[in-house]
Amino acid sequence: MTDRAVTVIPKETPPGDAAAPADGPGRPPQRPARGRLFRKYALLFGAMVCTALLVSGLLQIWFAYREQTAFLIRLQREQATAAAGKIGQFVTEIESQIGWTTQLPWSPDTVEQRRFDAQRLLRQVPAITEISMLDGSGHEQLRVSRLAMDVIGSGKDYSHDPRFTQALAHKVWFGPVYFRRQSEPYMVIAVAGNRREAGVSVAEVNLKFIWDVISRIRVGKHGTAYVVDGSGRLIAHPDIALVLRNTDLSGLAQVRAAKSAKAYANAQTVETARDLKGRRVLTAFAPVSPLDWRVFVELPVSEAYRPIYAAMMRSGVLLLVGLVLAVGAGLLLARRMVGPIRTLKEGAMRIGNGELGQRIDVRTGDELEELADQFNQMGGRLQQLYGNLEQVSQLKRYFSPQLAEMIVSSGNSILGESHRRDITVVFCDLRNFTAFSSSASPEAVMQVLAAYYKCLGAELRRNEATIGHFAGDGLMAFFNDPLPCPDHQVRAVRLAVAMEKEIGKLVDEWRRRGIKLGFGVGIASGYATLGHIGSEEQFHYTAIGPVVNLASRLCDAAASGQILMDSTVHAAVAAIAQTRRMSDQRLKGFPRPVPVFRLVKLKNTETRKDEPG
Repeated sequence: MTDRAVTVIPKETPPGDAAAPADGPGRPPQRPARGRLFRKYALLFGAMVCTALLVSGLLQIWFAYREQTAFLIRLQREQATAAAGKIGQFVTEIESQIGWTTQLPWSPDTVEQRRFDAQRLLRQVPAITEISMLDGSGHEQLRVSRLAMDVIGSGKDYSHDPRFTQALAHKVWFGPVYFRRQSEPYMVIAVAGNRREAGVSVAEVNLKFIWDVISRIRVGKHGTAYVVDGSGRLIAHPDIALVLRNTDLSGLAQVRAAKSAKAYANAQTVETARDLKGRRVLTAFAPVSPLDWRVFVELPVSEAYRPIYAAMMRSGVLLLVGLVLAVGAGLLLARRMVGPIRTLKEGAMRIGNGELGQRIDVRTGDELEELADQFNQMGGRLQQLYGNLEQVSQLKRYFSPQLAEMIVSSGNSILGESHRRDITVVFCDLRNFTAFSSSASPEAVMQVLAAYYKCLGAELRRNEATIGHFAGDGLMAFFNDPLPCPDHQVRAVRLAVAMEKEIGKLVDEWRRRGIKLGFGVGIASGYATLGHIGSEEQFHYTAIGPVVNLASRLCDAAASGQILMDSTVHAAVAAIAQTRRMSDQRLKGFPRPVPVFRLVKLKNTETRKDEPG
């Protein structure tokens, strides 16, 4: 153990000797530019209200845009899907009606029956203008038409025509759309019987009837719906003249996009494009099953977003009105706030210049008056705190910050006069430090001590120990004074374990750098005399007595990594710690051998590294 020196505590500079403020003594506080605070608050209030109105308007426009777009998407999608469903049903019903004409096998005896069935089909399905019946070899045996004379037994060969081959292969075949006399759209539907002998019935279907479905769709005031086939030719449109002119829409962007495989798989695609008149439109489409057709529903963007434009106009008007009101309210409120705030600023500056007796008089009946009262209370407290500043700084050198504050707030009643109390003392120091300090450079010694005391200080504060004194590498701390601590022996042991653990890390690091130091701890418990020791200018609050000497001697006897304790501490911590009794030792200043115990480990923790398992 190295010789212990007395810690020198510098005297605190009294408040009256503090450096003069930047303005200099006797110099009046600098006043801000006149009107600056007023303009600041006026602009602030105006900006706040305008920002709120602007954000509100933008949010309203955004949500209106989202809601309107979602509504239009849903509406157009539903209309396109419904129209596609009706068209698909129309085609499916025609297919079903044609299927009734393929029930009988071909023979000379069934010609009249089939002719009767064909005529009945033309009456029931006005869209069919002509039907041809082919036998099992693909030759035409009967043709019944609205536009020409009926033909029986023409024998025309269709055996290699898709209407025969595809119908036999797939039971039904839908031909491409064509225009008869380059005006009216037609398509061929061929249906095969269940057996080859029943042949194939081929019907030519006029698609003008789909116009009824499309013309009933209403999308806004200027919206429209239309149908195109797989090549992009117009099949149905409210303007029938466009259909009769065989209009090709394959050049429109939305038609090209709809023909792609990805778009076809996603019939809910909605996009903005140009229509046949060059207008920007919001468009949606749906495929017609089982045909390679698509139903488009379109609405001009100008009409679709008209409610959003109206919302923007309303927001602009509200923003303008809000700006005028915000400027007026800002001017009024700023004028009412600036006066009291200036008074508060001037009072705070005087307090900052050391005029702690200054009191601020603000009578507004609101938070500003409460703030002035807080300033006045602060000035009073500062007067009291400045009187105790030297004592506070002194106490924080020996106690944890929490304990120092309690001592100050209690008016030093915790410390009181010199007294005796049962305490537990902890001594610790570094092994081989004297040899190290005599051979190492001053810089290296101070670096080791800085790291050492930084580590110890953290654990002392964490465990709320009272520092008695420290010198060189040695430190003394104790528990149960000035604050009562019923388990002071337990706390002392836990502090020793924490210090040994953290300092052990430093020791390992030092050894890697070639610095061979160790760390030992001694703990003793008993009655000691406590109080102030020293002169009025410089003193310690510490403990003296045999228990202090015993802890110091145990620390001297401890090897590196050991924590030694007396019998009193051993008995108090038996429930939480595992110890091992060493041989009684004769210690300097004690006439009889002293029982010594070594800490092995705290229970429910790992064995200390210097002990066997």
